[in-house]
Amino acid sequence: MGQPFKKRTSITTLIMAAAATLSATPVQAAEELPAVIVTAGRIAEDPARVSSDVTIIEEDEIKKAQAPSVVELLKRKVGIHVASTGGPGKATSLFMRGGNGGHTLVLVDGVRVGAASTGAFDWSLMSPEDIERIEIVRGPQSSLYGADAVSGVIQIFTKTGAGAPKVRINGEGGGMNSSRGSMQLSGSTENGISYALTAAGQRTTGVSVAANGTEKDPFRQSQFSGHVEMAVGEGTLEVTVRQSEGRNSLDGGWVLADILNWNSHSRQSVYSIKGSYPLLENWESSLQLSHSADDVTGTDPANAANNSDIHTKISQLNWQNHVDLDNFSLLFGFDHHSDRVENPLAPINRVLRQSAGFAALSWHGEIIDLTASGRYDRNSDFSDKGTWHIGSALRPLVGLKISANYGTAFKAPSVNDLYWPALGNPNLKPESSKGWDAGIAYEQSGETLGYAFSATWFDQRFRDLIAWAPITPGSWTWIPSNVNKARNRGLELSGRIDFAGAYVAANWSYLLAKDSANGTWLARRPKESGNILIGVDIGDLNLEGSLAIVGPRFSSPNNFSYMAGYHKTDLRARYHVNETWELTARVDNVEGKKYEEAAGYGVPGRVWYAGAGATF
Repeated sequence: MGQPFKKRTSITTLIMAAAATLSATPVQAAEELPAVIVTAGRIAEDPARVSSDVTIIEEDEIKKAQAPSVVELLKRKVGIHVASTGGPGKATSLFMRGGNGGHTLVLVDGVRVGAASTGAFDWSLMSPEDIERIEIVRGPQSSLYGADAVSGVIQIFTKTGAGAPKVRINGEGGGMNSSRGSMQLSGSTENGISYALTAAGQRTTGVSVAANGTEKDPFRQSQFSGHVEMAVGEGTLEVTVRQSEGRNSLDGGWVLADILNWNSHSRQSVYSIKGSYPLLENWESSLQLSHSADDVTGTDPANAANNSDIHTKISQLNWQNHVDLDNFSLLFGFDHHSDRVENPLAPINRVLRQSAGFAALSWHGEIIDLTASGRYDRNSDFSDKGTWHIGSALRPLVGLKISANYGTAFKAPSVNDLYWPALGNPNLKPESSKGWDAGIAYEQSGETLGYAFSATWFDQRFRDLIAWAPITPGSWTWIPSNVNKARNRGLELSGRIDFAGAYVAANWSYLLAKDSANGTWLARRPKESGNILIGVDIGDLNLEGSLAIVGPRFSSPNNFSYMAGYHKTDLRARYHVNETWELTARVDNVEGKKYEEAAGYGVPGRVWYAGAGATF
C-alpha cells in the first residue's frame, strides 16, 4: 500500500493558511475564556496562569452548534479526531493527539466513566442537553488523574441552576425520521439550594451500519440528569445523578453486512455526592464519593456469538486538599477506585483496585507561573506506577503567553486483556508514555474587534502498548502482550477573529502518528485535519457555517484499509423570536458527501432538521 499522505488537497492548503493567521492560545483563547478553569490542575485557576494546552466549550457555543451529541462538539476542536461505526448512536472512538481511544480519561463532574472491560469510553450515548461546559486538557495528565490520562483529559460539567425557577423546552425533527426533545427545570431557592433537572430523548431510523447494506439500523436514546448544590455552614454539598440509555440495531459478520435482528441495549450511569469545606481561611478540603456504571446487552436470535451481557461498575473515593500560601499553591490528596466487570457469557467476574496519593505545587510570579505534580498508583492486579509533570507559563507582554510542559503517563490493562478466558494475559504491564509540548499564543480583545492565535508543537512516545502477539515465537496461540511502541508528534494551530458581531475561527492539526517498530501509520489518525467556522450575529439571528476537513488515513493497523480524505460542510441558523421562543434549523453534510470514518461503515448523507424552543 502506498503512502496516502504525500498529496495535499487545495482545501487543506487553504485551512493551513487560515489557521496560521487565525489561531488560538494554549488555553485555546479561540473560545471566550471563563473566570476559572478546573481540570488542568484539579482546582479553580486563572486560565492565563495555566501552562497546559486547554480548550473550553462554553454553553453559548453548545447552543449555537445545535449538536445532537457531545462528540459532534469535540470533533470540531484542534487535535481531536473521531471514528463512528455506522451513523447516529453507534460505537464511537475518540483519538486525542493520535493516542488510542482508551488514552483519554473522561470525567463527568469529577467522576471517572468508561468500560473497564475494554478500557475505553463509548461516546455514542453522550448528548449535550444537560451540559454547561466542557474542558479539554491535552498531553500526559496521569500525575494528577492516574490511569488512562495518557493523551489528555476531557471533563463534562453538567448544568447548575441559579435565580428564579425556569423551564426550558426544546424539540427538533428532520430527515431519517429523526426527532429529539428535552425539558429542563432549573433555579435556586431563597435558602441557597440550586438545582437543574433535565430529561431528554432522541430517535432516528439512521443508516445501515454496513455501508453496503440496505436495512436501516435505528437508534433511540433517553437521558435524565439532576444536579443539586447547597450551602452547608461555610462549605458546600453537591449531588449529581445522570443516566443515559440507548437501543441500537447492529450489523456485523466477517464481511460486514446486514444482520436483521441483532439489537443492543446500553446504559451509562453516574451518581456522586461531594462535600467541600474550608478547614482554614486558606485551606479547602473536599471529599467525593461516586459510582459510575456502563452496561451493554446484545441479542441476536440467529447467532449466539453476537450475544453479550457486560456490566462495568466503578466505585470511587476522592479526597483533595488545596492550600493557598501567597504566591504558592499546594494541592495534595488521595484517590481510590474499584472497577468491577461482570460478563456471565464469557464468563468473567473480576475487580481491579487502584489507590493513589498525589501532590502538586505551583508558584505564581508577576510574569511567570511554574507547576510540578507527582502521583504514585498502587494497583491490585498489575505493577504499581509513578508519574510526574512539570509546566511553565511565561507572560512577558499583555496578551502574550509562552508555555511548555513535560509529563509521564500510563494506561491500565483492561479486564478483557487480563482475564478473558483462555486468551487473557494476567502478566500484562501498564502501557507507559512520556511527552512534551511547547506553545506560543497571543490574544487581544476590544469593544468591536478581538483576535487570538497560537501554535503548539507536541511530541509523545508510547511503550509497552498492548497488542495481540504469539505466546511464543511461531505459536498459533495469540494473547494480549506488551509488544508495541509508537511515537506521536505534530503541530496544532487554531484561532479566532471577532468583528462587530461576525466571527471566523479555524484550526489545523499536522500529526505524525506512527508505529515505532515498522513505521506504519496508526489506524484512523489523519496526518492532516482541520475545521473552519464562519458565523454572524444579526440582532436576534445567529447564522453559522462550518467546514470539517479530514485527510487520508488507514482504517486498520499496518496500513490496511485505505480511506480517502474528505471535507464536509454544515449550516445552521438560530432565531430568537422573543424572550420566550426561538427557532432553529440546520443542514448536515450540505453537499451530500460520501465518506468513511471507519472502513465499511455507513454515514448519513445530506440531512435537514428544524426545531423550536421555549423558556418560561
